[in-house]
Amino acid sequence: MDKQSKTKRVFPWSSLVRILFTLVSGALLFWSCLPLCSGVVNAGVLISIPGFSCLFLAGLFWERVRQLLQRIGKTRIGRVVMAIVFSLLFLLLALFVVASGIMLHAAAKEPEENATVIVLGAAINGDRPSRMLADRLNTAAKYLEANPDSVCIVSGGQGSDEIMPESEVMYRYLVEKGVAPSRIYQEDRSTNTEENIRYSREIIEEEGLNPHVVIATQEFHQYRAQSLAKKEGLADVGPATCRTPAHLLECYWVREFAAVCRLWILGR
Repeated sequence: MDKQSKTKRVFPWSSLVRILFTLVSGALLFWSCLPLCSGVVNAGVLISIPGFSCLFLAGLFWERVRQLLQRIGKTRIGRVVMAIVFSLLFLLLALFVVASGIMLHAAAKEPEENATVIVLGAAINGDRPSRMLADRLNTAAKYLEANPDSVCIVSGGQGSDEIMPESEVMYRYLVEKGVAPSRIYQEDRSTNTEENIRYSREIIEEEGLNPHVVIATQEFHQYRAQSLAKKEGLADVGPATCRTPAHLLECYWVREFAAVCRLWILGR
């Protein structure tokens, strides 16, 4: 038996890792592009597509990337810059994981019975709710059916590209679903989540409604909405959670992560 046949073959772990890295980053890039097919272009899309494109290209051209990093690492300044960049990326990833865990926990809590439901507004198509808004309204309708002593506040103003306030579209949709009009209060001034909560809290106080609330919105949105509600003095807040369509989840989750970071830094 010659020396060559005795030599043990080393499994190409580095090649396997590179292939997996390229496949995963390519799949994430594809996922981040899916919202474009539905006409959705938000901060999550604008962050995700360039980011995952860079990772995918790094996987495809790993040898060139490795050589470039080696050249940069030959100088002291280059090593310092690389250490700072990779440390910041690691911290950002760790922050994303922590924030995601907190967001999931907020969405998974059990809602209190017979609370006041606040349905957060979203885009409308003419005089009909968008899919995501319809999901929120369907969730609210189910909660109201299961809790006969509850009422709800549909919260959403009129955008520059909308023919009527979101709250009016939401009101009509719930009535079509069989919810009694007397159980629905409209808030038609708000333009963002913070105003949704603030103006809804004013209605709760003016009408003497139950101050214990549940918020009807998607899972990615629950933590920030509940945090803003507590900031407005609504101490007992829970979720009435609906699921985000799979092809939109990534972009909305990334956008919400940025909004949560802003909340932690600026308090709003």
